[in-house]
Amino acid sequence: METVLPPNQLEFFLKRLLNYILKAHVSYDKAFRTIIHKYSFPRWALRIFYKVGYYTVTYYYSLRWLSAKNGYGTKPAGIINYFSRIGFSIRRARSLIRDEVKQLSRTKRISLLHSYPEFLVKDLLNHMSEKELDKMLKKLNVRKRWLRINTLKTSYESAYKCLEETGIIYQRKNFPDYMVYVEHPKWDPIGHNKCVKNGYVVPQDLASAYVVEALELDRDKYFLDACSAPGLKYSLAFMLTDNKLYGFAIDLSSKRMRTGQILLKRLGVDSSRTILINADSGNIKLSRVFDYALVDAPCSGLGSVYSDPAVKLNTNRRSKLEQYHKKQYRILKNILRYARRVVYATCSIHPLEGEEVIERIVNEGLAETNKINLPGLSTAYKGFNISNSTYRVLPHTMNSQGFYIAVLESKVAGK
Repeated sequence: METVLPPNQLEFFLKRLLNYILKAHVSYDKAFRTIIHKYSFPRWALRIFYKVGYYTVTYYYSLRWLSAKNGYGTKPAGIINYFSRIGFSIRRARSLIRDEVKQLSRTKRISLLHSYPEFLVKDLLNHMSEKELDKMLKKLNVRKRWLRINTLKTSYESAYKCLEETGIIYQRKNFPDYMVYVEHPKWDPIGHNKCVKNGYVVPQDLASAYVVEALELDRDKYFLDACSAPGLKYSLAFMLTDNKLYGFAIDLSSKRMRTGQILLKRLGVDSSRTILINADSGNIKLSRVFDYALVDAPCSGLGSVYSDPAVKLNTNRRSKLEQYHKKQYRILKNILRYARRVVYATCSIHPLEGEEVIERIVNEGLAETNKINLPGLSTAYKGFNISNSTYRVLPHTMNSQGFYIAVLESKVAGK
């Protein structure tokens, strides 16, 4: 561990944070932990570092443009030197951007105002109005936190009492009624809170709950989670059926499966009704047809910006999404052979990971879409044959992450 730091510790920290994310393509939290463990920063400063680092990454594209315009260049060192010059003030940077972008093209203006890759803005403008896109990207940048009450371990009232005793200020949700929106704290780590440690509440986004609700599960049926780890949606499926499912959880990562096994035990999922399988759902062969399957496919995470702003930096070109599209299609096509009702979901705001996957599946005659009726759901982006029969959880209407959801009836199950 290094002990000697330059005078400006914040500048030192931010340069290394940006460099690490851009080179290693990791999440914001992983990058933060790596940097603070490598260097001896004062503990009292870590909360400040986390928050300033979060906003630096969230508004990376805006800061990079301002840095270049003012002669500091586009490399992390230059960006942070420029940011230092304006006092590390995101408010100041955003004010400067608003003044500077008025004469730019619509795509460039929106990209810089909300700090998203320009290709993403260009693609989304083909499917939604400028006004709605502006609202969505703005809302997705806002830090928020949701919790799920876990009725496998506690009652609603006991969970509310635990939250209040531990200083968590929250709002109840009408649907689903097991979700609560956290007003405070939004920044402090919550993993050591006793309500979370005991499995009474689970950090889980509202949009994630909607994915499981879309399955419309019945008890004592066979359920396959094709991309399960760490198991939050899988555990919710068991909660909604009072542990009365027969579940098969598949994931390609053995490390994530081990983590998931510990999590499922802590959350009270009946292990006698669960089989965990370390495999690739894109080519796995199964001996039965399931009643339900969930394909919460690996994706860019562009719908989870408020949870991890580094996804913006890690998805800076369309070719990355094309790689995800191929993987998502391959997994879904295979799983449709083994389940009658399949919910396909991705935490992404780009149609290449949502509408375009399902349009392809339907056009090939592998499945047909089913309509569902859940409060607050929006229909999918316009411009597709499946636009009115698949859905989106939009950040600016639900105050959540951005998710795509399609409910499918397989035409090839058992064949």
